Amino acid sequence: MALSLLPSSLLHTPTPLPDLRGGPKGPVPSPGNAAKNGLPLVQNRILNQLAAEIPQMDAAGLKRLNPDDFTPEKVSQRIAGFVETGLASARSRGASEADIQSLREAALRGVEKGFADAREILAGLDLLNGRIAEDVDRTERLTLQALDALPGMPEPPATTTTLQMAERYQQARSLDLALTTRDGDQVRIRFRQQEGSQVQAGAMAQGEASAAWLEVSRHQETGYRFSVEGELDEGERQAIQALVQDVTALAGEFFNGDIQAAFARVDDLRFDGGELAEMRLDMTRTEQYSLASRYEQTRQLETPQAPGQRLGQYLETLAERFDRPELQFLEQARASAGRLLQALSEQDARFREASMERQMDLQGRMERLLQALSGG
Repeated sequence: MALSLLPSSLLHTPTPLPDLRGGPKGPVPSPGNAAKNGLPLVQNRILNQLAAEIPQMDAAGLKRLNPDDFTPEKVSQRIAGFVETGLASARSRGASEADIQSLREAALRGVEKGFADAREILAGLDLLNGRIAEDVDRTERLTLQALDALPGMPEPPATTTTLQMAERYQQARSLDLALTTRDGDQVRIRFRQQEGSQVQAGAMAQGEASAAWLEVSRHQETGYRFSVEGELDEGERQAIQALVQDVTALAGEFFNGDIQAAFARVDDLRFDGGELAEMRLDMTRTEQYSLASRYEQTRQLETPQAPGQRLGQYLETLAERFDRPELQFLEQARASAGRLLQALSEQDARFREASMERQMDLQGRMERLLQALSGG
C-alpha cells in the first residue's frame, strides 16, 4: 500500500530528545530502562558532575552496579560517600582547610546541578512523573541530609604553651671520730646525715585558659653510732665528754660551710693527754644541685574534646597540692613559685628575641598563670 493513500492524521513527527552534548559521556538510557528505575540516571549524572568538581576522583567504579540495586537510600549514601572520599583524598595530599571547604562547596553545587540535569533528561523522556519523580525527590532530600551530616571544617589547631622547671638539691654529711685511751680502750663515734629537697613547677596556657602547679618534696635521714672496746674509768669519760663537745662545735662550723672557722677551732680542742693517747677525726660534706627547665609551644593536631578541660583539672587539684603537710616548711610557697616561673620565662631566649608586642602578650599570659597559682 502506498504511503500517499494513508490519512495525514496517522503520520507522526518524533519529538527530539534534549541536547546531551554537555552531559556525561556514554549512552543515554532508553525509555524502557529509565521507566523501570530513574535512579541510575540520577546517580550517574551526579557522580560525573562530582568527578568534574573534585580532582582525581573517578566515578566509573561506582557506576558499575547492579541496576536493580538502586533505592533513594543507597544512592544518597553512595553520593555522600563519594564526596567524603574525595575530601579525605584532597586532605591527604596536603590541601589546606580553605581548599577543603572550597571543594565541599563545589561538591554541593555539583550535586544540585546533577539533580537538575537528571530531571531535565527524565522530563525530556516524559518519565518525570509518578514513582520515578517521587524517588528522585526523595533521593535528593536524603543526599542533601547526608552531605550536611559529613564532618565540617575542623577548628583551627589550638596552640599550647608549656613551661616546666625541676630543681633538686642534696647534701650529705659524715663525721668519724676514733679515740684511744692511755689504757688502750677504743672509742668510736660515727655520725651520718643525708637530706634533700626537690621542687617541680610548671605552667600551661591554651587559648584563654591557663594553669600552674607546684610540687615540693623533702627528705632527711640521720644515723648515729657509738662503740667502746674496753672499760672506761671516770677520768677517761670526762676527757672524752669534753673533747666531743669541742668536736661538735667544730663540726657545726664545717657542715655549715665555714671551713676557716672550723680550722680555727682545731687549736681549741680540749685533748687531755693524760687520759687520751690518740685521736683521729674525719669529716666530709658533699652538695649536689641541679636545675632544668623546658619551654615548649605546640599546635594540637586534633581538636580537643573540651577546650580547657585538662587545664581545669589542674586548677582543681592545685589547692590540694598546697595543703599537703610536706609544704609546711616552705614559707610563701605560691609567691616563691610565681617568682620562679616568671624568672624562667623571661630568661628564655625566645622571649628575649621576641617583639615587644609578643613579649607583652607572654607577660599577660604569665600574669594570668600567677593569679591562678595564688588562687586569685
